[in-house]
Amino acid sequence: MTDRLLDALAHSASRRYGGEPVSELAHSLQCAERAEAGGADPDLVLAALLHDVGRYAVDPALVLDSTERESAAGPTARGHHEIGADLIAPYVPVRVAWLVRMHADAKRYLCATEPGYHEVLTPASRHTLTLQGGTMTPEEVARWSAHPWLADALRLRKWDDQAKVVGQVTRPLSAWEPLLRTRFG
Repeated sequence: MTDRLLDALAHSASRRYGGEPVSELAHSLQCAERAEAGGADPDLVLAALLHDVGRYAVDPALVLDSTERESAAGPTARGHHEIGADLIAPYVPVRVAWLVRMHADAKRYLCATEPGYHEVLTPASRHTLTLQGGTMTPEEVARWSAHPWLADALRLRKWDDQAKVVGQVTRPLSAWEPLLRTRFG
């Protein structure tokens, strides 16, 4: 699985990340480095690195919420966060898969609970917000508010939002191989 993920990540360097000005690989590397710099534990760093695995490591027809792939989405398409979490769940701790699954819902949560959050989203992120269900309802917010990993999901979401810097220098993908091999073998 590690080789498959590394290959998918490497190939994502040639694709723009949705409507954002960076590649999918650059976005993933920036997000992981922000998590590490923010003092995240290894599982949260891994979730940051792989949070968009459902965008670049699966058949595009399975992905419902990709701006560049909307027309290719098939009838059984789901959100990239759900597909990605299901893909890695057999290999990672439950918390890592949950964080990958929750990173889109964390955006929905923050739009409902943090004044001004919606305005800091990029146009592409606002568009995918609508594809992902829009701002959470008060009932959804109440359901998620007590989850023990919610704070980590919100941290991941904010790193995700910030990891779109053109020209940001990061360590190469190979620097993350030991973390992936530790989890995936």
